[in-house]
Amino acid sequence: MPKTKPLSIGLIGAGRIGSFHGETVARRLVDADLVAIADPAPGAASKLAEKLDVDAVYTDIADFLAHPGLDGVIIATPARFHTNVLVQAAEAGKAIFCEKPMALTLEEADRAVAAARAAGVPLQVGFNRRWDQAFAEGRAAIDAGKIGTPQLIRSLTRDPGPFGADPDKIPLWTIFYETLIHDFDTLLWLNPGARPVEVYAAADALVRPDSRSKGFLDTAVVTIRFDNGSVAVAEANFSALYGYDIRGEVFGSGGMVTMGDVRRSSMTLFDAEGVSNDTWRRDTDHFIHGYTAQLASFVRTIRSGDISGSPSGADARNALAVALACIESVKTKTVVSIA
Repeated sequence: MPKTKPLSIGLIGAGRIGSFHGETVARRLVDADLVAIADPAPGAASKLAEKLDVDAVYTDIADFLAHPGLDGVIIATPARFHTNVLVQAAEAGKAIFCEKPMALTLEEADRAVAAARAAGVPLQVGFNRRWDQAFAEGRAAIDAGKIGTPQLIRSLTRDPGPFGADPDKIPLWTIFYETLIHDFDTLLWLNPGARPVEVYAAADALVRPDSRSKGFLDTAVVTIRFDNGSVAVAEANFSALYGYDIRGEVFGSGGMVTMGDVRRSSMTLFDAEGVSNDTWRRDTDHFIHGYTAQLASFVRTIRSGDISGSPSGADARNALAVALACIESVKTKTVVSIA
């Protein structure tokens, strides 16, 4: 049987997560090659290309999309550029993997989904938590009816501290658009068939109180009510001093599943200082399997054309609708309905 030719993948965005995705394609996937990198920042694409042995670099997206033989693209630009780049890639006929959030407004989300549909290209969005083994096994247990009907659902994201970023350089509402968006997708995914109908969100600057007046929020709690009667809670904080803490829980009429662990492994140290565990400190360490599995799925989707089982543009729109309702809830200090 002849060996299948590796697919040619291009990367748009050579920042932190883009560089990691590029490394995954170049070093961890056996049936795909990273053949081109684009980034408008002078030297950014060239620097990453040298590290990953990629010959083709671009600063112009149109030139990049004209690269010969490009089967699919990974979009890892800053969030505010996602929709326009996605539409451009769709119109060029390229299969698309887009980092979250896919868009910042529902109008943009609709435009992105419509562009992919009109071009007949697959569109997968980077909700990597679905690909983590514990979360995938939790969803499988729910699908198998092992916990009965979901009633209470929980998801949390606590980024590792101490918080060291400059709040002035972080876009407004990042905690909802880029952090809790993962939790919103997770909550919807863990409650299959249910639709969120009502949201209440509270958020504040507790890590950096000095940035409150500028609108920077680093702590949030969200309550979501679904049309099947279940209730979900999501929470986020930008400075967990003990490590990178991602967890999920679904309590149902017949049992419960829990997912996630801040501990790196089950090894526990007992010594004169007491009892301790090493903890995760970076998302790319904690979810390396999930990050790799989602891109492996993207490659399979390009080959088969079947996006089912992967987070789609419609899934991204649903999570964004919750995020936007949260922003409105914080502004108005009221419960907000999701149409």
